[in-house]
Amino acid sequence: MTAPKNGPMTTGAVGVGEAVLLTGATGFLGTQLLKRILEHNRTTRLSLLVRSGGRDSARERVDALLARTLGPAEADRQRGRIDVVQGDISLPGLGLEPGTTASLQSSLDQVIHCAATVRFDLPLEDARRDNTGGTRHMLTFADGVRHLGRFDYVGTAFVAGERDGLVMEDELDVGQTFRNSYEQSKMEAEKLVREFATTHPTAIYRPSMVVGDSRTGATTSFQGASQILIFYRQFFSRGMVVPIPADLQTRLDIVPVDYVVDALFALMHTQKSIGNVFHLASGPANTCTLDELMEMTAKLTGLKRPQCISLETFRQKIEPALRATLKGWALDVLSKGDKYIPYAFTKLLFDKTHTDAGLVGTGITTPHPRTYYEKLLQFQEQTLRVG
Repeated sequence: MTAPKNGPMTTGAVGVGEAVLLTGATGFLGTQLLKRILEHNRTTRLSLLVRSGGRDSARERVDALLARTLGPAEADRQRGRIDVVQGDISLPGLGLEPGTTASLQSSLDQVIHCAATVRFDLPLEDARRDNTGGTRHMLTFADGVRHLGRFDYVGTAFVAGERDGLVMEDELDVGQTFRNSYEQSKMEAEKLVREFATTHPTAIYRPSMVVGDSRTGATTSFQGASQILIFYRQFFSRGMVVPIPADLQTRLDIVPVDYVVDALFALMHTQKSIGNVFHLASGPANTCTLDELMEMTAKLTGLKRPQCISLETFRQKIEPALRATLKGWALDVLSKGDKYIPYAFTKLLFDKTHTDAGLVGTGITTPHPRTYYEKLLQFQEQTLRVG
């Protein structure tokens, strides 16, 4: 971790604490972190910082989440271990009453900050409100925790922005530009966390494109690489001939959610995690080219492979024509997938030196997409009824 001259702290608590504050529990990855703690750390008491949503209070949102994730009976058993704190990371003081803040800061021993807006289409200031400002507010809160054993921060490997080549875990701001406000605001947030790490026990985790479970294909989030796939299957399964903007030699770093969770908690249980940054990614040895992914998709679905064109040709000639003629579901699929198209041209690869060293002896290995890609397709078809 690149830090000021005094360097990051290198000692802190190991493992999951007895009193943990988790943010982002209602998101895709955050839900898996919540489930893992409930199932494997039976004495841990959890505080979940959650916004209210529409007509539902934070408590109602969490109750619904537990029922979906654990089933009604297990959700009832686990409910008593969870304190729901209705708040908002985008607000100073997290939107909490002073008494609530003081109570939490006196009882907690760990903070896991997973909350973020993952939208790619927000204006920069809107993305900063949650990702940069929200992280700043969380760090201010964590600084007041009396017995903080560790602060675990979930970032993203795509803080690398529009760089090319191999990105090391220690690297952050090297003057890169960014594809969208998500990447930039998360880079700014990680800067804040690295500064915090000079005086507090901290670990940073950077997942790449998180997809479904490698064993079942299951996911609750059809974003990122899934949107490109949905675009492909929705159009071609209906006989529409649409060229795809993509570089077939792009090596797409997708990583299954079960590996991300397994690796994150294994690293959390070692002293090596304090003061380090970890790419929770597939890494150079476990990626497929888009050419290979398209070939597998065509073979598994029976759909003809699309013609691939340059991004410039798509933007200037194909996209305007599509937007002028498409309606309904087709226009919706195009709009949702559009913001992910630049990732079909990325030249990024993510080094995993720290991650691999930290996982020695754990038995946790990175699955290759060839071993689970079919399961992702099958789950997507069953869930979305594509094709």
